[in-house]
Amino acid sequence: MIDFLLKYNTNAPRYTSYPPANLFHAAESKEQVERVWRESNSLKPRNVSFYFHVPYCKKRCLFCGCTAELLPGNQDELVRYFNALFAEMDEKLPWIDASRPVTQVHFGGGTPSAVPYAYLEKILNKLRERFTFAPHAEIAIECNPSLIDEGRLRELARMGFNRISYGIQDFDPQVLKNVGRDPSLLPVKDLITLSRELNFTGINLDLIYGLPSQTEAAFYKSVELACEAHPDRIALFSYAHVPWIKKAQKTLERFPMPTPHEKLGYFLEARDMFKKAGFVDVGMDHFCDPKDSLAVALSEGLLHRNFQGYCTRATTGEVYAFGSSAISQLDNAYSQNVHESKKYVELQEAHQMTEIRCEVLSEEERVIRDAIERLMCNRKLKVSDAEKKVLSAGWERLCALEKENLLVKKSDSEVEATELGTLVIRYLAMQLDPLMQNVQREGVFSKTI
Repeated sequence: MIDFLLKYNTNAPRYTSYPPANLFHAAESKEQVERVWRESNSLKPRNVSFYFHVPYCKKRCLFCGCTAELLPGNQDELVRYFNALFAEMDEKLPWIDASRPVTQVHFGGGTPSAVPYAYLEKILNKLRERFTFAPHAEIAIECNPSLIDEGRLRELARMGFNRISYGIQDFDPQVLKNVGRDPSLLPVKDLITLSRELNFTGINLDLIYGLPSQTEAAFYKSVELACEAHPDRIALFSYAHVPWIKKAQKTLERFPMPTPHEKLGYFLEARDMFKKAGFVDVGMDHFCDPKDSLAVALSEGLLHRNFQGYCTRATTGEVYAFGSSAISQLDNAYSQNVHESKKYVELQEAHQMTEIRCEVLSEEERVIRDAIERLMCNRKLKVSDAEKKVLSAGWERLCALEKENLLVKKSDSEVEATELGTLVIRYLAMQLDPLMQNVQREGVFSKTI
């Protein structure tokens, strides 16, 4: 089976957005960004999500592919960054209809848990001053477990955080040392227990397979320990070795790396281990407790996906994003801030446009985006005659994969991925994408497996 699947191990977008973010057009003006934000108020969904990018980490992990920077030693730089973010909020929050309910707030990075929590609390307070939070709104944060002790976790709970993700990556101390990652401060099982006692839900552990120096036996032990800790969710990510983009990864080439064949074997075995432990496989790379909201959403065909990961239709609205590199994900457009925090601060202090990209979607692009998302999230796709007309050759390319046992045609307007097809779902989604046909993808996009 591994040899069969590797035939589809091509370079392709992850389809967190459509078009992919690296193909977004340049922003024209601040007026253009304001216009699409204001127009989004009359579109669906009506509920609102917020994303805040905290780019700083206390140390740089060598494997990291995130838009992250070292925490500045000069506190003035940190103050300037958050003052710029607060100023961006003051400028743009009035563009959003204050009667719309807030159902999700997400802090990502970088390492949001690495900065003084007073900054995070001020962001939440500014939102609460203007908007009404839905009764079960998710307030989520991505954390480096090497920075979390009981006191800091209790402080996050006091501030209103109720969903948390821990970047464990691997349980093997030697692997972590090799890739420059510090281990969890608390035993992971205790960390999960304490998080539950503090009423965190959707508790997530991140693991990475294919890390340099990772061995088969040690990796399966990490999977076993993750199962024993039994979080609500486990995200199993593939290590993407792209030293031409992330130069720090070049250092890792002194360690042995698994071949694509071995790496896929790691994933398939881990997948079986998670399922035997009672987890439901969700999307491309998530495994959830059957009672978790993501697993329930999958069973109901209501799973959703954005730049922050898998989510449910009930909690995720249009995403309005703040901070360096942050991407707003609206029904009518995407907009993205400049990547470098220093440049972001300088532009904000000069009252200039911080966006470098603004991609306004055509009706045809919205149809393709929605079809790709439905297929990626729910592993099946039913289209109307109007959608089929827009998808055109893409629909034909997708349906042709029935001959390769990657999907089953339920009717002329409905397909469902097979078990094999779910393992290469990005490859299936790429068939719907006219931008990815007969173009150079190597060095631009990661492998599908």
